[in-house]
Amino acid sequence: MREGKPPIVVGVEPTEAGGLAVMWAADEAARRRLPLRLVHTLDWPTGADRGLGTDTRRQTWGERFRNAGMRALDEARAVVAARHPGLVAESLLLDGAPISVLPGQARDAAMIVVGSRRLSATTELLITGSIATAITAHAECPVVVVREPEHTGTGPDTIVVGVDGARRSEPAVAYAFDEAARRGATIVAVHVRQLSTGLMAGLRTGEELREGRIRLAETLAGWSEKYPDVSVRREVAVGHPVKVLTDAAEHAMGLVVGTRGHGGIAGMLLGSVSRGLIHHARCPLVIVPTTHIDAESISHA
Repeated sequence: MREGKPPIVVGVEPTEAGGLAVMWAADEAARRRLPLRLVHTLDWPTGADRGLGTDTRRQTWGERFRNAGMRALDEARAVVAARHPGLVAESLLLDGAPISVLPGQARDAAMIVVGSRRLSATTELLITGSIATAITAHAECPVVVVREPEHTGTGPDTIVVGVDGARRSEPAVAYAFDEAARRGATIVAVHVRQLSTGLMAGLRTGEELREGRIRLAETLAGWSEKYPDVSVRREVAVGHPVKVLTDAAEHAMGLVVGTRGHGGIAGMLLGSVSRGLIHHARCPLVIVPTTHIDAESISHA
C-alpha cells in the first residue's frame, strides 16, 4: 500500500448502528486498499470534571467516561482485526460533540462513515440527521450513513443511484459505477419526476416519463463504455424522490445520491430528501458532493 493514502473515517459508538458502520467501513477500506481511521468523540456535559484525578483507589467520573470511550475504540479495533487482519487502522479519542468533531475529520478522508440509529423521527433527525448534514455541508468526500446492512445473497447484487439529469449527477454516477465494478454488482439508475397535483397531472405523466428517459440516457452516456463489465438497468418514475428511491433500494447493497445543485434530487438533498433518505433508506446511503467529479479520485487503488 502506498504511503499517504487518505483514510476511510468512521464514527465509533457502542450501539448496533455504530457496529454496522464500523463493519461497513472496514469492508470498504479493505476493498479499496485504504487505511481506516476509527474516531470516538467525548461529548462532555457542561461543567463536567475532565481531570484524571490523583486518588489511585478510585476513578473520577471523568476517568470513567474517558475509559468508556477507549473501550469503545478497543472493541471496534477488535472487530476490524477479526474481519480484516491485515488492514491498517488507527484510532482517535477526541473531545467534543460528533457534530463538531467529525466534519473536521473529513478534510483528509477518502470518505466518512456514520451509523444511523433507529430512533423516533424527531430524535433521529436531531442526532444522525444533523451530523450527516453538517459533515456533508463541508466535506469534499462521500459521506456514508449506515442504517441497515447492505443486502447481498437475496438476489442480484445491485447499487441504486439517483440521477437528476444534469452534470451535477456525474459524481454520484461515477461513484456508483466504480463501486459496482469493484463488487460485480448491477447499477440501477433511477430518475424521479415530480408532478403537481390537479386535473392535468395525469395527462402530463407520459410526457414527463419520456423527458425523464432522455435525461437519464444523456447522464449515463459514456459510462457503460468506461465500465463495459457493469450491467445497467434504467428506471424512470413519477413520485416523491424519498419514496421512489427508498423503494428502489429496498434490496440493494447501497443507495448513492448527489448533494448540491438546483432542482431535481441534487437540489433538494440537503433538505427534505436527505432527511427522508437518512430516516427511511433500508440500505447504506452514500452522499456524494458535486465537487467529487470522477471515479479516479475515490479509488486510490
